[in-house]
Amino acid sequence: MKYIKRLIAVIIVVFIAFLLFDCSMQKKAENHSGFTKNNLWAYYFYTDADIRNAPKITNSYHFLFRAQDGGKPEISAVVFSDATDISVLRQYLQQLGYQQVSSEGSEERWEQPGKVTPAFFITNDKTQSEITLSKEGFNGD
Repeated sequence: MKYIKRLIAVIIVVFIAFLLFDCSMQKKAENHSGFTKNNLWAYYFYTDADIRNAPKITNSYHFLFRAQDGGKPEISAVVFSDATDISVLRQYLQQLGYQQVSSEGSEERWEQPGKVTPAFFITNDKTQSEITLSKEGFNGD
């Protein structure tokens, strides 16, 4: 009986430690400056698979993450520095079954037919030479 109680206590301590570690990593993932592929925890747990698998249009890129907060959707993004050509990203989204539904200024919105979320956005900041591919959605999308 003592063995079982000790085992349960150890499991509880490990679980609490894991939660604290994950909260700490989420805070780092939500950092304004983002994170790189080298931050394995943030990369694999907080970067959407479609963003991870997006073609890398430059060698200089980092990832961004924002957790869902009430009515605000979760956002996972990759920011490419020194980038100018977005055609490869457009082809990638078309392969995923998305269509461009709007274009306002430097931002394009892509959706799957009949679905508003999740949605992709391609933002081309020509002044900073940055192209951002982001995916926005709510849990369960």
